[in-house]
Amino acid sequence: MHPSGANVTDTLECLMMCSRWRHSFGRRAIDIVVAALIFAHAPDVRAADYPGAIADLRVARGAGKIAEAWLADATTQYRHFVLGSPYEAASLMVRVRDGKLLRLTLPEGSVFEDRQPRLADLDGDGIDEIVLVRSYLRRGAALAVIALQSGALSIVAETPPTGSPNTWLNPAGIADFDGDGQHDIAYVQMPHVLGLLRVWTLRSGRLVEIASMPDTSNHVIGSPHLGLSAVADFDGDGVADLAIPTRDRTYLRFLSFKGGARELGRKPLESTAVYDFTLRHVSGVPFVDVGPAGGGSELIGLR
Repeated sequence: MHPSGANVTDTLECLMMCSRWRHSFGRRAIDIVVAALIFAHAPDVRAADYPGAIADLRVARGAGKIAEAWLADATTQYRHFVLGSPYEAASLMVRVRDGKLLRLTLPEGSVFEDRQPRLADLDGDGIDEIVLVRSYLRRGAALAVIALQSGALSIVAETPPTGSPNTWLNPAGIADFDGDGQHDIAYVQMPHVLGLLRVWTLRSGRLVEIASMPDTSNHVIGSPHLGLSAVADFDGDGVADLAIPTRDRTYLRFLSFKGGARELGRKPLESTAVYDFTLRHVSGVPFVDVGPAGGGSELIGLR
């Protein structure tokens, strides 16, 4: 479906505060975590307000104890540069609600190969955790969960690394994908080569894999755009689904993980997906604006 943009109302904007977006469907409701960012070029963001910030400043803002989070302390020790800039981040900075600044600096041998902290309450305790990609110089990339504990930041859980240097993963969404009431994390392992989508949940302090799906991608090598995916209840069953391109980025796949991983459908793209996606609604139905390489707008929905 490709409805006219004149009848579209935005439900997700790039420059909004990190928040929960509640969709109600009959008696059920789902919470989708919106990992919203404030970019450095936006008028209300000044690099001087964010100590140590990397050049590609993206600030995640939360409504709880963690007010703001950003990446800091550019380093060149890991020369993969998959995101197009000749640096990665050595540190995570957090401003808590009372204004105090906290810093978590990784030891030598690993970096944050990422640009955007993602805030989400993964363990249901009412306090957001922070999700980032941590890459090891010798063992590749892992998904790291960072928590605020006793007034300090610490890594509390991590997936196994991808296994070798210069292999990477890109988070695709955070939501309750299987309908059990707890947020899960989806990422694409090696989106340029392998294209394996993996879904993890935090259980008893450990990240446990609950689903996987081949033939996916959410990144163009060398690009700063990390958001080639969208989360919404596309099939109307009250549980969050994931929209994500095929590995060659020529089709958009709609995936469900309720009762196991399965494809709800796929739609061809007018041109190869390159830019960040935006979720929009038309008459209450979710659509994905894939922002094709040729410019303009292409809206795609499952129904």
